[in-house]
Amino acid sequence: MRSRFLDKLKENLGLKLLSILIAVVIWYVVVDINDPVETQSYSVKITVENDSYISNGKQVYHIDDSYKTVTVYLKGNRSVLKDISAEDITVTADLTQIVDMDTDPVMVPLSASCPGISASNITLSRQAIPITIETVDSREFPVTVDVGDSEPGTNFEVGETTPNPEKVVITGAASIVDSIDTVVAKIDVTGMTQNGTKAAKLVISDASGKQLSEETIADDLTFDGGVPDVTVYVELWKKVSGVTLDVQYSGTPAKGYNVNSVSTTPQTVTLVGDDDAVSELGADGNKLTIPAEMISVSGASSDVTAEINLADILPDNMRVAENTSGTVSVTIQILSDGSRELSVDVDDIEVDDLSDSLSISYDQTTVPVIVTGAKSVVDAMTASDIKASIDARNLEEGDTDVTLNVSLPTGVSLSEPVSMKVHVKAKATPTAAETPASEEG
Repeated sequence: MRSRFLDKLKENLGLKLLSILIAVVIWYVVVDINDPVETQSYSVKITVENDSYISNGKQVYHIDDSYKTVTVYLKGNRSVLKDISAEDITVTADLTQIVDMDTDPVMVPLSASCPGISASNITLSRQAIPITIETVDSREFPVTVDVGDSEPGTNFEVGETTPNPEKVVITGAASIVDSIDTVVAKIDVTGMTQNGTKAAKLVISDASGKQLSEETIADDLTFDGGVPDVTVYVELWKKVSGVTLDVQYSGTPAKGYNVNSVSTTPQTVTLVGDDDAVSELGADGNKLTIPAEMISVSGASSDVTAEINLADILPDNMRVAENTSGTVSVTIQILSDGSRELSVDVDDIEVDDLSDSLSISYDQTTVPVIVTGAKSVVDAMTASDIKASIDARNLEEGDTDVTLNVSLPTGVSLSEPVSMKVHVKAKATPTAAETPASEEG
């Protein structure tokens, strides 16, 4: 029976062997079609080994950010590669493998491994990376606070901010540490309406304003006690709008002259301050006094002007609100005895001979008129005693300055001509619907 089985096995032996060969070939073809060999690339962060070989307390190595990652190419079947991620691949730079320590930069060879992939199927975009060996430096930096474009709630501004810690000691390669200009705690105060503590992001920048990357901070710098979790205590200040200015002055004008009026530009200001400052300002009627020692009219025979920096007169717990000018222009009008300024309402100005096709308007509501004469007469005058008019016969469409014709009581004259800007426009032409229909007889 056994011989019969062998005889049957030997029948058409060549054909059977060919069938087996074809089957094997077909299997390889199917596998190649359904699970082909491919090459995949991965960006992998380089791990440095044996850094104590260089970092000895006096020296430290530095790797530029552009060399901290490398592209790794893996060759294998698709079914294998699909389950591999960059985290599965290890690329190391072993500092003990440095061949020549006398070059600048020093080149460190790279090696890579990945479970399930043979070394012969792993290639790297570069075989070595350059490192710079430098001396170690350490410096202390103050921490400043930046709220960026964020704003607290309505009627509040950021008053004072206190970072914790207020200073940090940074150690690392001298070229990096020496380039540091600012250490900033960035916070977001959007919508805040009460004092509180905010978590901050630490941002380190060089003198040009370029920020150090998070990789550089993590890999190349150390902080006393580790990278600090910076927080910032924010004290909000309240806004006070419509604060009036009480201008005091010292001295006496020249003989025969007097102070006629005091004005400021702007007339009111907006301030911000802590609760104590706001309460004290409110108790004074929301009035800010410019002290007499800042402005003198001694011997003056013409107007006295001064630019006052409000920061010079505000307490430490108060300041001018954001987007508000910190200076105030003060004008003290000096007139001779027997002179006086009166304000004429623009509605009382007569406009003579203006074309029926034109209209006239003004930017101001009153016009100042300075008159001079016998003191008793001038003191008794009112604005109604002044008759002002505009000769409009030659006015054309547009903006122009005009000199007023002014009529005054007997014995009184103008101290100076009175002029003002007027706006002349063409009247709108009535539409057909607005034109009255003629009556039929």
